[in-house]
Amino acid sequence: MVKTTWLLTTFIALTVLPCVGFSQSDEVRKQEQKDIEAFFEDAHESLDSALKLFDDAQRRPEEDDLAFYDFLSRTKESQERKVEGYLDAAGEALGISSISDRRIKIANLRQKITDTRRDLTVYKRKRVSAPDKTYNPLVVTKSGYDKKISTAQDDIVQAEHSIGLEKEQLIADLNRIGMKLDPESIDSLLESITGDEFVRVSIIFDNAKQFAAELERLTNESGEDLEAAKKYYGVYLMLLKTVSRLQEKFVESVDNEYYPKLDEFQEKARQNINEAKRAIELGGDETVLRNNIMSNDLTYRAAVFYKQGLAQQKHQMMMANLDCKKNILTAANTYKTVALSKDVAALMAVSRRAFDSISGLSVPDLRPFQNEKMKEAFSQLTRELRK
Repeated sequence: MVKTTWLLTTFIALTVLPCVGFSQSDEVRKQEQKDIEAFFEDAHESLDSALKLFDDAQRRPEEDDLAFYDFLSRTKESQERKVEGYLDAAGEALGISSISDRRIKIANLRQKITDTRRDLTVYKRKRVSAPDKTYNPLVVTKSGYDKKISTAQDDIVQAEHSIGLEKEQLIADLNRIGMKLDPESIDSLLESITGDEFVRVSIIFDNAKQFAAELERLTNESGEDLEAAKKYYGVYLMLLKTVSRLQEKFVESVDNEYYPKLDEFQEKARQNINEAKRAIELGGDETVLRNNIMSNDLTYRAAVFYKQGLAQQKHQMMMANLDCKKNILTAANTYKTVALSKDVAALMAVSRRAFDSISGLSVPDLRPFQNEKMKEAFSQLTRELRK
């Protein structure tokens, strides 16, 4: 039995760790600088816009304090809802990375293999009734389908080879941002419903720590310019809110999307099992029906297994979000009360050091599939969840 694993994601309250304690190659440094250049300005623009609305919201009345005829006025709540839109835009900007590009390329190659296999099935079927010879250029002969079949098979082999190369590089890229994974773990990560989100959020968190490092540098360079320094700290506050929003969305997806669908799969499998048992009692083909029961039981257990993994992911994310919210409370109060630019730089540096103990991409919790059949049932559930 080939041992496989499913990655149970673990996230953190904030990933703004200083890059120390290891030597980086010139190639890695160049790639990181390229990534920063790709996302920094767009992310800063979105976070800056969010900060302006955040500041404006502090001066607005709450909805409950408005007179009934004043329903068109801006309120604290309405401005904060607008802030969320810019935080989402910042999250998208921070998601720009060569890692993301590689993940998309792997997904496209896998889709190509799926499409080619579908074509291959059609070619084999049509070959059965194809003529040996024809003078009609629009009609495909048996030998013509043989060539199509051979080409399709070669395309699948080539695509699988390309995926292997891309996965090797993806492992190296993820290792660079702190995720220690092997080829088996990468397969599980990419095949699970939360795998894509895991990679995307990991990228955003890593870019967030680089973004925070740039803000700290810019704050130090602002000298005695209190307004500029305070603005950088405000953008830093919006960065924390962006991370928190990503964590909250993950939990919402598990609760409102994945859990209900898995419950449906379990209920359907249970119904199929009961129907098969009744059919046996009524004289149906016992061998076939017993196999159906086993298949549905496997689906049921795979759904339970899936929900257990999602529950652990959800719990980890909720705990991380609690820590993140604590940091937001501190940062928000500091942003409103800071009086000296040198204090801003010092506070940001202290925050980054404090986050060392509570943040960073933790080592993933790897859990083995029970067997190959369970792995396939798990993969099938993932395909259904993505519909």
